[in-house]
Amino acid sequence: MNDFFDTSVRTSDVAATHAWLRSQYGHVDVQAERASIAEHAVGDATFALRRLTWACSAQVTYEADRFYFATSTPGYAWTVGSRAGDYSVDPGLVQPGEELVGRARDTTVKLVAFDVDWLTESARAIYGDESLDVRFAGAEPVSRRMRDYWLATVRWAQTQLPVMAEPLARAHVRRSLMAATLEAFPLSGDPRERRASALEQASIYTSAMAWIDDHASLAITVDDAARAVGTSTLGLRRAFAANGQLADNPEEYLAAARVSAAHADLIDADPTCVTVEEVATRWGFLDRAAFVAAYRAAYGSAPETTLDR
Repeated sequence: MNDFFDTSVRTSDVAATHAWLRSQYGHVDVQAERASIAEHAVGDATFALRRLTWACSAQVTYEADRFYFATSTPGYAWTVGSRAGDYSVDPGLVQPGEELVGRARDTTVKLVAFDVDWLTESARAIYGDESLDVRFAGAEPVSRRMRDYWLATVRWAQTQLPVMAEPLARAHVRRSLMAATLEAFPLSGDPRERRASALEQASIYTSAMAWIDDHASLAITVDDAARAVGTSTLGLRRAFAANGQLADNPEEYLAAARVSAAHADLIDADPTCVTVEEVATRWGFLDRAAFVAAYRAAYGSAPETTLDR
């Protein structure tokens, strides 16, 4: 199911503003004599990028049902429990179950929202800890350097909005925002242990890619790759889930490596002596239609076109 959305609103009506915010955020209360807003939201069930402009003064009370990370132009002071700040000074977060009291005055807020279950699963994959429950120990970034890194990632993500309807592009943006957020904001627990685990996951991923590239011509399986790099098949899948930019799992990466090798063979082959079927079979594709589909997805043309060029 494609749950992608790209939606926007602009209104100066208090009732319409209230209705929109409740439809988008859930438990929201707005106190304002005039509530002129504009919002553009892009995302899916797992995450969203939102840009909300308040062309008025208003007090907003919101009970969060997901993780929200925010930055703003001057004019958005916030209180969450005993903590207080201004999103224009430092980015901040609201965690599920917390109540935010915001005071907006002629400001634009950029929000990154994450579904609780998706962010939890992603963090568990990155840190190799199936018992990890995502919770943050503070509302602001861990350092000025990490603040700047997170803000730069959000700015870059905003430039990708025109291509976000494409699932692969959206997945890349989502993964980049997730990684920056988990690094920039203070997760509860021992950061040294998480860092060591994340480095180990990245090492497994890098080693597995290299091994698969070197052995793609052989009758190898994902289990063979896992043994070669000293982990379990489940551990290898977790490493790909945590780090994979080219493929989300080792099976996809192995298939992509074989398609790439077949592509090189087709370029070098003599079309009077070699057929597409022979090249496909050499790289483990026994179903010609499946090979053609995979090749088209990777190179945008049929393998015959490359062979007969």
